[in-house]
Amino acid sequence: MIRGAIFAAIVFATVTSVAQSAPPTGAPYELNAIIPGSGSAAFLGKSYLDAFRALENRVNAAGGINGQPLKIVTLDSLTTPQTGVQLVNGLVAKGVSVFIDGGPVSVCNASAPLVAQSGPVDYCLSPLIHPSAGSFVFSAGPDSFSFAKTGLRYYRESGVKRIGVIATTDASGQDYETQTDAAMRLPEFKDLQIVANEKFAPGDVSAAAQLTRIKAADPQGLIVYVTGTPLATVLRAIQDSGLDVPVQILSSNAVYAQMSGYKSFLPRQLLFTTVLALTTNDPPPGPIGDEQRAYFAAFKGIGVRPDYLDNVAWDPIMIVVDALRHLGTHATAEQIRQYIEHLHGWVGVNGSYDFVGGDQRGIGESATEVARWDVEKDTWIRASLPGGQPLGVRGAQGERK
Repeated sequence: MIRGAIFAAIVFATVTSVAQSAPPTGAPYELNAIIPGSGSAAFLGKSYLDAFRALENRVNAAGGINGQPLKIVTLDSLTTPQTGVQLVNGLVAKGVSVFIDGGPVSVCNASAPLVAQSGPVDYCLSPLIHPSAGSFVFSAGPDSFSFAKTGLRYYRESGVKRIGVIATTDASGQDYETQTDAAMRLPEFKDLQIVANEKFAPGDVSAAAQLTRIKAADPQGLIVYVTGTPLATVLRAIQDSGLDVPVQILSSNAVYAQMSGYKSFLPRQLLFTTVLALTTNDPPPGPIGDEQRAYFAAFKGIGVRPDYLDNVAWDPIMIVVDALRHLGTHATAEQIRQYIEHLHGWVGVNGSYDFVGGDQRGIGESATEVARWDVEKDTWIRASLPGGQPLGVRGAQGERK
């Protein structure tokens, strides 16, 4: 158990300076990462591999982990829960203290019960899982409830009161729909109305009927809870229907390759509920901005423009590295779990983390923003303050033009 003075020392722990240090010379510390290297979510795995290279470079340029170079070892889940369970059982048998689970949510949900009560520490990169307080499972980034509130707040403050929704019938789409329903019951959104709510199966070849019904309901804005390839089907249906309103889509679609491939049928006003480090324009002054600048520099060093999928792994792995730097590479799962649970004020690229509340993710609405896709600049531009307040509306303090 970690107690007293050690807890006090880590209360305001953060990742140390990125200044160049002596190159690590010890045996590599191998951090295992289960990723969807093949199968339906292989696009996630590809982005993770880029992020892992940038992370290794940054960590090792700063001396590694107490002199040991970081090496991220990947295991392919094939995007199937069954394979993910087999791999986790193998890591448990191997006696590892911590591992990264790259999801997607179905893989994380299958694996989490195996380790929740006794470890090892499982840091899932899907924000859609909801681990129990005090468990050995952590979830990356803001949860879907935070994203839902941010998106609704942006619409409300932009004057959009009548909203259409289309969501996939899979776990991702239904989770977001559930969280949106919960958010709509909050007093701050009492003036908003969901005028159409349509379902869409990921394997459907057309969404024309759904968009026809949505258009007939006369929405002022649309929310699309669809991820990956099926998004193209929905976006084409939006274009074919002639519906010309702001369209909000999930941050998981904030991928340069998707934007390039879908360029001919993107909505005129395309918005993303996303995290702070997606937008490269004007990082804020202070520690968070410093982390963002170092983050973008690390990806520039490997010739990659980071998008949302590259971002997902960054803060979780840096949190694990921070724990190992303080505890040593022989730390137990219990020690790592307690270290993370007592982090307060830990600064990452997406904001300041506080795990003391027991939500197992440490970050919420303050780490979210709305970004818009700028076709001419071929990137995402910040459209709101953290939490969804639109830039330029009501003279919001702290606005960065």
